[in-house]
Amino acid sequence: IIRKKAEADLNKKMSQTRQKGAEAAAGGAAAAAAGRKRGPNVATGTVAALRPAPALTVRDGISITEAAQLMAAKRADSVLVVDEDERLAGIFTAKDVAFRVVAEGLDARTTHVRDIATREPLCVTSDMPATDALNTMVGRGFRHLPVCNEEGDVVGLLDIIRCMYEALEKMERAHQSSKALYAAIEGVEKEWSVHSAQMMTFVTTLRERMSFPDMTTVLDGSDPVIVGPKTPVMDIARQMRAARVTASLIVDDETGSISGIFTSKDIVLRVIAAGLDPRTCSVVRVMTPHPDTVLPSTSLIDALKRMYERHYLNLPVVDEAGEVLGLVDVLRLCYATL
Repeated sequence: IIRKKAEADLNKKMSQTRQKGAEAAAGGAAAAAAGRKRGPNVATGTVAALRPAPALTVRDGISITEAAQLMAAKRADSVLVVDEDERLAGIFTAKDVAFRVVAEGLDARTTHVRDIATREPLCVTSDMPATDALNTMVGRGFRHLPVCNEEGDVVGLLDIIRCMYEALEKMERAHQSSKALYAAIEGVEKEWSVHSAQMMTFVTTLRERMSFPDMTTVLDGSDPVIVGPKTPVMDIARQMRAARVTASLIVDDETGSISGIFTSKDIVLRVIAAGLDPRTCSVVRVMTPHPDTVLPSTSLIDALKRMYERHYLNLPVVDEAGEVLGLVDVLRLCYATL
């Protein structure tokens, strides 16, 4: 019902927009056609060039359950809160739902968005330099950054992960060029009859700079949250909050092997939106079974590609024997790569 209402409101707004566009086109059809042919004028190097995604917005008076159902319908893990004038008033994410609602034992049906949303979040404008926006996200640990116009109206949402994925191809091309350059320099160096210490140092440094780091560089030695398949969702949310992580591994009680993975996004989409009780719902009902894993020798760029192609945000790292070494999220990989 909530999804249908949201879609009806969206269709109504789109109809009004199309009507206004038709009226404008009637007053200057030739100019409009020329504008459509040229396309929008987006300045390179700006936030607009990063192509912010459309933002999912809600009013702060709706319940967490209603917001979760809307997020489930749109497969979103963050929501912007707007006031009566459609101006940006706050933001909340799946992590907020997990830590501030489920871990606290609050009833999602009676808890409102205003109770957990981060008020007056930092935002950027479309004409702001893209590097400034990305540096802000990396420096402050933001995954999402709202994009507004000068009046405070929401025009989009930057997701650093999406920006990172779109840069993967360019990064790979640069890496291939770097490898070719290194091979050429190494070939010249081998032809020299006398090896200078300075040149050897230069070549060694070049090799280190041109190689992508592997997963060992993002493993901090901390143990991931590991639970059994019968653990209630609320208990897992509390453990994740204490460890300041957004994912946990489910390990088989008998074999000790990884049987599933469970994240804060699963709490929103599979528990709250579905009307399940986090206090009694066992994680085995809502986890993702048999998650993908990587070895510590896997490069960060290969891990990011795999996560992008297979559509997940967390990746267990195991050794050759299958023993868990850590659990990394895509945000950490993005920050390390940037």
